[in-house]
Amino acid sequence: MYYLAIRQLLSRKKQTLLILLGISFGTMIYVLIAGVQLGFREYIQDELLNNTGHIIISGKENYIEESELSPRFFDAKMIDWYSPPIGKRDESRLENYQGWKHRLENHAEVLAYSPKLSLQAFAQMRDAKNSIVVNGVLPLKHSKVTQVDNYMKEGKLSDLSGGGNKVILGSRVFKNLGVKIGDNVMLSSGNDQSIPFKIVGKIKFGNPEVDKVIAFAHLKDTQLLAKTPGRVTEVLVSLYDIEKSQSLANKWDLYTNDKVESWQEANASFMSMIAIQDIVRVIITLSILLVAGFGIYNVLSIMISQKQKEIAILRSIGYESRKILELFLIQGLLLGVSGGILGLISGFILNLYFGSIDLGIEIGQGSNLLISYAPSIYIVAFVAALIASFIASYLPAKKATELTPIEIIRSS
Repeated sequence: MYYLAIRQLLSRKKQTLLILLGISFGTMIYVLIAGVQLGFREYIQDELLNNTGHIIISGKENYIEESELSPRFFDAKMIDWYSPPIGKRDESRLENYQGWKHRLENHAEVLAYSPKLSLQAFAQMRDAKNSIVVNGVLPLKHSKVTQVDNYMKEGKLSDLSGGGNKVILGSRVFKNLGVKIGDNVMLSSGNDQSIPFKIVGKIKFGNPEVDKVIAFAHLKDTQLLAKTPGRVTEVLVSLYDIEKSQSLANKWDLYTNDKVESWQEANASFMSMIAIQDIVRVIITLSILLVAGFGIYNVLSIMISQKQKEIAILRSIGYESRKILELFLIQGLLLGVSGGILGLISGFILNLYFGSIDLGIEIGQGSNLLISYAPSIYIVAFVAALIASFIASYLPAKKATELTPIEIIRSS
């Protein structure tokens, strides 16, 4: 049957070539677009997970509510606010860091945790001034939760160990201030006297907006700079199993006034964007199925109508309907396999080419287009080509098996 199927395909070279090109082009487009989308998705997800915990515990923002104040001072039914109360009561902070510390140190699901104090400050070197966000951390703990060390261009996060007013600055802060490793930069939290910090490292995340404000210092030095000893704004938690982050965050949130979020909740906007990309990729896959399927269906329908005499001969010499169906299904699957492989190779080559193009903008640690070469992309593309080929081959083949030799001869 395979020999006969190949002979029939080769007898219509142009039609066969058109089907192959249609399947391979659809497969190639999917591989290309999915490679770009998943490359961007992997970059976003890596950035989120490398720089934050699986669970983020922070102080809730305590807003003043009209419904809360009215009953305390007035008969709520008798008054109406001319200007309703708005704003926050005070800065958000963890209510019981020591309690969280004890719980996390003794929890079987927790791999590591890192307390952090984020502080808005100013860095000054002579006449140059730069607004920064100082992340006060415990270096050894923070390295176990995040992958910050991978972004260090000079020095190490552990250089902050022991305190002593040392700071790591973002690469753009270096440029804006005109400083180098070993220089002393003056840091101020706004209203207080500036404190000198020695620069011991340079970090680059690849995001210009982050690199021009980011800074790291020891937690105790940051608390001293803010004049808030013992204060912690959030705790980053790393789990043994990331899949449990949502359920564990929901559980912890039940018995605390602090805000407990999984990394998905804390980055909901990015997750929504990723979900939209997944929908687009599904639409592309369905489009490939339709385009390739219609191409195969049309060509095989024409081929079957042109080969009705051959079908009649095969039926008259003893070929059953099942064998005729098998013949055309083999042809469709041969086209699907050949076109799919050709499309995978073409898509892979195009991804290599586009991934080598320098876009001239910073994306992560480089400036090239981010491409994913995940095996799942090529598996999905190939399976889609096979499904389209099978369905499109079955319909005309089924129709051919319903014809008897007499009906074929009368219609020809």
